[in-house]
Amino acid sequence: MIKEPVYFLYIILSKLPDKLIFGFWFKKITRLRAKVLGWMPNNKIGKNVRIYRNVRTNKKSRLIIGDNTAVKENCILIGNIEIGKNCNVLNNTKIDGTGKVIIGDDTHIGRENDIFSHYHEIKSKDILVNKSKEIPQTTVIGKNVMLFSRVGVMSGIKIEDNVVVGYGSVVTKNCEKNFIYAGNPARKIGERI
Repeated sequence: MIKEPVYFLYIILSKLPDKLIFGFWFKKITRLRAKVLGWMPNNKIGKNVRIYRNVRTNKKSRLIIGDNTAVKENCILIGNIEIGKNCNVLNNTKIDGTGKVIIGDDTHIGRENDIFSHYHEIKSKDILVNKSKEIPQTTVIGKNVMLFSRVGVMSGIKIEDNVVVGYGSVVTKNCEKNFIYAGNPARKIGERI
């Protein structure tokens, strides 16, 4: 029964501005949103998490967010999502946790990224595409990963630790540890040494 009023309170808080005339408001409101989100029965929110204005989720989502992580304005976090400690998820990023999305510690997710954890079974021409079966998968983004802006990560992908993915890339295959990827589809273009 606690779910409805807490979710309603979160919706109200998500619409309040982050910055007012007084500087202390900013820290308090971003942390208050995180605290209220943690009151939802499915969620576990760490210490010093900051949730910025208009971050959208729903009552059915299961969010685990580690200490000292920031989720910036206008992000959408829906489904089963785990974000590690000391992470940044920048503005307008959409994380689809229909299957599951796991993001490791110290990872930076740039602006306007799309991270998927499901695909549609579209091979049969006898099934209407809007009636196609949704196939959930787990998508894993490792520790100390940098996804620059406007990166797409397809469902079921594993991006290993210490990887950098360049601006505008689409990740359609797993990414090996300690490499730099870019392009559409993303391919290995360098090594982090």
